[in-house]
Amino acid sequence: AAEQALSDNGAKAVTIVVMNPNTGEVLALVNKPDYDLNNPRDKAGTFEELQKTWRNRAVSDTFEPGSIFKIITAIAALEEGVVNDSTSFSCGGSTVVGGRTIKCWRTSGHGSQNFSDIIKNSCNMGFIQLGQKLGKEKLQKYIDLFGFGNKSGIDLPGEASGIIKPLKSINDTDLATIAFGQTNTVNTMQFM
Repeated sequence: AAEQALSDNGAKAVTIVVMNPNTGEVLALVNKPDYDLNNPRDKAGTFEELQKTWRNRAVSDTFEPGSIFKIITAIAALEEGVVNDSTSFSCGGSTVVGGRTIKCWRTSGHGSQNFSDIIKNSCNMGFIQLGQKLGKEKLQKYIDLFGFGNKSGIDLPGEASGIIKPLKSINDTDLATIAFGQTNTVNTMQFM
């Protein structure tokens, strides 16, 4: 399946993790492209090329999670009591925060929405407004509670911690983008 996904999408790399949803136990993990474990230097090149080939992308590579992070912002807002299903949000397709124009994926906008709508529509503008309602301190609290910025503890070498912007450095634009999954980075295992 990983090889097929790599080919079908013309991707540079693919990582697939299969877990038991009840326990979090990792049942299978694959990275493509990979190498022959019986002959790991088969495609040997420079030291850097070997390291790139041998790394376990599921734990070593970090990325901005994007829209999958919106669930963390939504949980934080519910837990902190700053939102309910009748809370209204407005999406015109873009907004200016801290002098920067930020767009929703739907550039024509979603219009007027409630809390469940911004989740259903994966609306960046709604999540920016939700992040503003929370404030950086409360959002950061949940980023910490969910363990982002820390190693997951999986028994695999080379795990990266991800990059979480320090609270004191978060400006209005950062708060807006963090709320819908940009700026901070995570590794695959942290988000599982």
